[in-house]
Amino acid sequence: MLRVMVLMLALCYLGGCSSTPVTTDYDPDFQFSSVRTYAWMSVDAPVSQAAVPRRADVNDLMRDRIRAALDAQMRAKGIQKVDGPKPADVLLTFHMGIEERVEVYDFHDHFGYYPCFSRRCSPGYGYYPGGIHHDHWETEYQQGRLIVDIVSPETKKLLWRGVSERRIPWLETPEERRLFIVDTVGAVMSHFPPGTSTH
Repeated sequence: MLRVMVLMLALCYLGGCSSTPVTTDYDPDFQFSSVRTYAWMSVDAPVSQAAVPRRADVNDLMRDRIRAALDAQMRAKGIQKVDGPKPADVLLTFHMGIEERVEVYDFHDHFGYYPCFSRRCSPGYGYYPGGIHHDHWETEYQQGRLIVDIVSPETKKLLWRGVSERRIPWLETPEERRLFIVDTVGAVMSHFPPGTSTH
C-alpha cells in the first residue's frame, strides 16, 4: 500500500494531477443529463490524421487499461454499460497515439570578458578565462495523446470529445503504466458531462 501511495504521488508530480492539459468540444444542443447507459463503439474508429499523432508502441495492453479506466469513470458517473439488444443512450470509444519527439536545449557557458552584475566584479563586466562555450543538447521523449469520444448511436454523430496530450514519463512496471493511464483518463473524464470538472 505504501508503495502504491508513493507511486501515485510521483506520478502526480511528473504529470501534474491538477494540471493535466485537457481540451473538450461538444454539441450544445444534446441533453447530456439524459444519458443513463452507454455501449462500446469499435476502438480506433476512423479519425482525422491531425487528431492522432504517429503511433509508436501502442499495444493491446495499453488499450485494455484505457478501456478499464473509462469503464470505471462511467460507473462512477452512474452511467451503466449495456451489451444486450437494448440500445444505449450513447456510444463510447477512444483513439490514442504516441509520438517520438526531440527536445533541444541551447545554452552558453560564459568565459572571458562578459557582463557581470556581481559586487565582486568591476562595474558591468567580469573576466572569465577561456572565452564563451556553447552547448547544444537533444533529449528524445514520447508525447502521448488520448482522445475520448461520445457518439450518437443513431446518427454516429460526435456528441462530445475530450483530448489530453502530455509527456509520458519513464514507467517501468505494469502498475506504473496503469496508474498513469488512470490519471490521464480521469483528467479527461472529469469534464464529462460538459460543465463539470472535478479532477
